[in-house]
Amino acid sequence: MTGKTPADDPRSFDRFARDYDRFVGLLPGRNTSWLLGLDPRGGRALDAGCGSGHAARALADRFDEVVGVDLSRPLIALAETTRAHPRVRYLARDLLDLTDPEGFDLVYSHTTLHHLDDYRAALQHLRSLVRPGGTVALVDNVHDRGPGRTPPRRAYTWPARWNFPRELLRLGPRDAWFQLRFWHSRFWLDHLLADRYLTRAEFRALHTSVFPGARFDDLGFALAMTWTAPGGAAPGRGVTYR
Repeated sequence: MTGKTPADDPRSFDRFARDYDRFVGLLPGRNTSWLLGLDPRGGRALDAGCGSGHAARALADRFDEVVGVDLSRPLIALAETTRAHPRVRYLARDLLDLTDPEGFDLVYSHTTLHHLDDYRAALQHLRSLVRPGGTVALVDNVHDRGPGRTPPRRAYTWPARWNFPRELLRLGPRDAWFQLRFWHSRFWLDHLLADRYLTRAEFRALHTSVFPGARFDDLGFALAMTWTAPGGAAPGRGVTYR
């Protein structure tokens, strides 16, 4: 997560960081499958809103240096203890305060930017951090159905109940019950119901205005965007796709 949110704000992960880390760990690929499907490789990568480090650790196998940034100190502490790697550096910092004169070959963010008060400013800041020839890869939740910009409570609780028998077989009783309880927990639902999402049309229009020529992939619950920064990459720089 990123953005200036106090611990008592429902958008903050500080109150349930350990449970959230366990929850994400029970959904392999949740924060990485689309990105790793691109097979990016290069010198330096940024994971903006890295949480407890799942994607940052995965990127360490493909980049010489990875920087993971998140506002939540409890999540960063978990990342440092559970997903440490010699090529990964974690920072507890507001993303908009991050400066890096070297720039990054890959700038990545997953379901983070809707937490910020100024979405456009966040996109512009991420663009400023990518090297010439580098790649920006962004994923964020979208919501097109019903009134308002937030799915209703039942959009989360009903699928969790419906999928429970399948998750019981996949995970076993201990983890499946934990997952079901987490979906119904007050802190998690307060967090989800505080979110405000763009529609698909708004997502495409806003991202295209900052990243002209961007490519989009529809992930169902979210849209994903990739964009290559203009300018040639110096030798050894840039993201290559295999």
